[in-house]
Amino acid sequence: MAKHKDFKKPHTKNTAHIQIKSIETQPDYDQLKPIFSLKHMHYLGNNCISKCDEKSKASILEKLLKITQLTWREIKSQPKAGLGFEVIPRFRFKAQLPAIVTQEVPMLIFRFSDGGRMAGYRDNDIYHVLLVGTNLYSH
Repeated sequence: MAKHKDFKKPHTKNTAHIQIKSIETQPDYDQLKPIFSLKHMHYLGNNCISKCDEKSKASILEKLLKITQLTWREIKSQPKAGLGFEVIPRFRFKAQLPAIVTQEVPMLIFRFSDGGRMAGYRDNDIYHVLLVGTNLYSH
């Protein structure tokens, strides 16, 4: 009969296996720069960027580029006629808002030209642009 050798167990120190769980905290979104989304804009609708003239399209893009250089905290401290925004209640809108916008969602308005407005909502660090135009809501 062949003798078989007992296999030695690997030498391990008697340490308890400690799992360190990382505690995930939500980031302070006000410290982040905005991300812009157009996914809820009704393409070719009355208040779509596609309906804007070239000058308005350029103004919108210029505004977005400037805003992306700031954090949300910095944007909040800017005047509404500059790089800041104003909050307009949903009931004041003349333009049809997408169904994604419920009553409790605050609508943030950025100005991109003298009469031009960009309306949308903020979700964490993302600003969803919904409408652009000059006659979106009653003043």
